[in-house]
Amino acid sequence: MFVLNLSAENWVGNQEEGDLIESPTWSQIEQAIRELDGKSKTLVTLGADDECYMSIGGGESGKYIVNITFDNVSFHNLVDPSKPDAIEKLVVGGQEGNYSARMCVILETALLAAQTFIVSGELQRSLSWEEEKELAVSSNNI
Repeated sequence: MFVLNLSAENWVGNQEEGDLIESPTWSQIEQAIRELDGKSKTLVTLGADDECYMSIGGGESGKYIVNITFDNVSFHNLVDPSKPDAIEKLVVGGQEGNYSARMCVILETALLAAQTFIVSGELQRSLSWEEEKELAVSSNNI
């Protein structure tokens, strides 16, 4: 399996008391994703190394945000191109944020993306992905 660990948040009040599971099974990964509720459980991270990982967040009202990075610089966001260009509010990583409705996918789509990533370390080609790059901060601008 490509993924080396599973991190699953569990917010108790304002304290994050999540779990880190080394060498997780598909069953453990699927369970963690299905438990996302957008309240106390808002983020699952599947790590291959410090720079390559998949994040799945949200869960409330059956809406999930999925992204993958292979280098911690460029991020691939899973999108549903059939959705309108509207804004949805979701809690991811314990914080409410505004997300494009196109980035809010259903559970089955999130699970398919996760299964492909954990097996091959790749993007599921039958799904739509949009690349987003982090802005590099130049020391000349400081």
